[in-house]
Order: sequence, then C-alpha cells, then structure tokens
Amino acid sequence: MKYLKDPLVAFLLIGAAIFGVDAWRSSGPELLRVGPLDIERMQDQWQIQMGRPPTHTELDGLINAHVREEILVREARKLGLDDNDVIIRRRLAQKLTFLTEDLALLEPPTDAESIEFFQTNAERYRMPARYSFSHVYFSSDARTTPREDATAAAHHVDETNWRTLGDPFMLQDTFANVSEADVRKDFGPRFSESLAKLTVDGWQGPVESAYGYHLVRVDQRTQARAPGYQEVKEKVVNDLDAKRRADANARYYESLRSRYEIEVER
Repeated sequence: MKYLKDPLVAFLLIGAAIFGVDAWRSSGPELLRVGPLDIERMQDQWQIQMGRPPTHTELDGLINAHVREEILVREARKLGLDDNDVIIRRRLAQKLTFLTEDLALLEPPTDAESIEFFQTNAERYRMPARYSFSHVYFSSDARTTPREDATAAAHHVDETNWRTLGDPFMLQDTFANVSEADVRKDFGPRFSESLAKLTVDGWQGPVESAYGYHLVRVDQRTQARAPGYQEVKEKVVNDLDAKRRADANARYYESLRSRYEIEVER
C-alpha cells in the first residue's frame, strides 16, 4: 500500500473521486455548444496565419481541437486546477488590463488634445544633431604615443591616403547621418562633445575617444532642432494613446482598490 503515499497517486484518486461525485450528481450530459461566432473566429484566425480560408477537413480539425480544449478546460476548473496558478493569475490580470486599455481608446484624441500634449512634451520630440563623418584611428592599445602619432599624421592626411593611415577600427571608418546619441554610444561622450565643435572643413584633430585618438573629417552636420507638430504628429498621437492607456489603468485600479480593505501581515 506504499503507492497510496505517492502525491501523484493521491492527486489522481482525489480527482477521480471528485469526477465521480460530479458525474453522479449530473442528470445528463453537459452542453458544449460551438456556435457560428466560434466557427467564424476559427476561420479568421486560420486565414490570418495561413493566408487562405480552411478547407472543410481543416475546419473540422479546428472544431475538434476547440471541443477538446473546452472539455479539458472545464474539467480542469471542476478539479480546481486553476486555483493559485501563477500563470493563470497573471494572464487574467493582463486580459483585464487590455480590456481597460481598449475602452480608453474607443474615442481617438482630438487634434487639440494632441497639440496640447505635443507642446507640454516638446523636449521629447526635439530632433538631435546628426553627423556624416570619416575618421582615422590611432589606438591607445597598439601605440605608445597615439596622440603624437595622430598629430604628426594630421600634417599630411588627404583624400588619397587617409584610408592607409592609422590602425584598424572595430567599427566602420565612415558614418552617414548618425545621431549624436549614436556617436556617444560608439565613441564615448568626449568624442561626441568634440565632434559638435568641429567645422565642416577638411581633416581636423586629434580628437580623443574611449579607444584612442582620431583625425576627423566632418562631411555634413544637421543641427539639433525642435520640429513642428505636423512633422511628428503620428508619434505624438501614439505617445498620447500610450499615456491614455496608462492613465485609464491607473484610474481603474484605484477604483477597484477602494473596494478592498488591505491587511498585510509580516
């Protein structure tokens, strides 16, 4: 009788007992209806995934799979398998959050609301400076005097020989229309700050980076600027929708929380 002490065996016996009692109480088979809306949903999902409607055989398979899943879900609920399940709890909370967000966006924002949001958050939409430049790299690891070597090379670097000077660099030697943030990420803040001060006027430097020193030729610079509303309208509307969703969730949660008295025992 040792097998009775096995938790899995005990669980199965309890489940069987519950199922037996439920079956004894039932006066007849439980109705499971697959309606036109269910079938339409299955067909739509198949169409989205496969790019074509399902055949009769495929639709029968979808219906059978739906019936099987529904039966298993119902029986699992009867056994209480959904109680205290972390995944199910999180999914239910997520679905309620999505429902609240959908309700918040039933009415699209007006132009006046979008413009007000844009003006309030103008700095968020400021367009950063952008650069197109080339560089010759002098490595601090490979050289004992990288700054001096770069200074000496600056006297004879030109369009015919610049690719033959310096050391190999882990990234490319020419950058086109990159943002100030990208420059800072790739080369470090010191290089980015120096690049902002260079003129569009031939080779200059040496300019220090996180890796060593560089001779730099700035080919084009676009200054940072504040765009007009129409330039960034789509992004503004998307950002405002995100804020409306977050606000709706916060309000809904607070209304729900007010219905509960919270006690925390530590």
